[in-house]
Amino acid sequence: MTVRSALVLTLALASTASAAPRDPVQFAGVLEQMRGHYDAMLLNVKAGNQTLALKHAGHPANELYAAVQADLNASLRARFLADYKAIDAALKTRVPATVQAALNTFSKDVDAALATVPAATRQDPKYIARVISTILGNTKTEYGEGVRAGQIINPAEYQDAQFYLARASGWLTRAQRLFPADQGGQAAAALAQAKTLHAAKAEPTAFSAQLDRARTELAEISGDPLTPTSGPMAEFDAIDALLAQAKSHYQGGMTDAANEAVISAYLDHYEQLEAPLAVKDKPLELKLEETLKNALRQLITRKVTPAQFTAAVDAALADLRRARGLLQ
Repeated sequence: MTVRSALVLTLALASTASAAPRDPVQFAGVLEQMRGHYDAMLLNVKAGNQTLALKHAGHPANELYAAVQADLNASLRARFLADYKAIDAALKTRVPATVQAALNTFSKDVDAALATVPAATRQDPKYIARVISTILGNTKTEYGEGVRAGQIINPAEYQDAQFYLARASGWLTRAQRLFPADQGGQAAAALAQAKTLHAAKAEPTAFSAQLDRARTELAEISGDPLTPTSGPMAEFDAIDALLAQAKSHYQGGMTDAANEAVISAYLDHYEQLEAPLAVKDKPLELKLEETLKNALRQLITRKVTPAQFTAAVDAALADLRRARGLLQ
């Protein structure tokens, strides 16, 4: 996923929500991830798979909300939190129409949040291209963790890829009038092919190639170079740097900034290491996932002493060194 390090540093300077999102591209990308998870949740409610529905339902509130909370005004924060509770209550009914109604309300509130991005930005083809590319980057990661050798090895990740791709395609369709015909058309063709490959459970390399084809066209619109996959060692370096920032922020009393650094370490970097690390050492992969996704953030929420938080981060860094050695 795309790095939010600049957002992490900004949190050290501002603890209250600003009038407009500080990083509108990442803001939109995270909101569309929320929608994608809930789309997948609804699919499973309709299929009668409550276990998988619950798995998808937990991500928006428990994992993603913290990444946008600082950019939501007080009214939107209250509405999002109420929406999460309403969706959880609707999910317990196991009635698709009830769940859909709760999701409709949430989607309206997401639209309201997206509307806090300045109008000039929302109509800028470069901004839209960057948002789509961000969503597609997340799609690549999820599909890579969901499929292997023509088989679904992780249904939740496979479904995430399906609905992230649908979200990106929706943005692209709405933006075609603003995009150059050639680039917009080529990107649409690539996403259509990616949809076919997803249904066929194609190898991740083939699926990713079509997403990168689309992202290359989008990069021509945004003017941004398409960043190649950085590789495991670069991801480990980024995680180490973010956890060092988290320690420093926490010791300085900037808990929001510490929390955001941990979120970025997991979402932007560790998720890309999960699949290859699981092949080498599944228990270590799961331990690090729990640490970066939940445990460190729970310590911040509990307001443990700086010494306790530092010790926990140092333990995580030791595990990361073991993981690094396995993937070198």
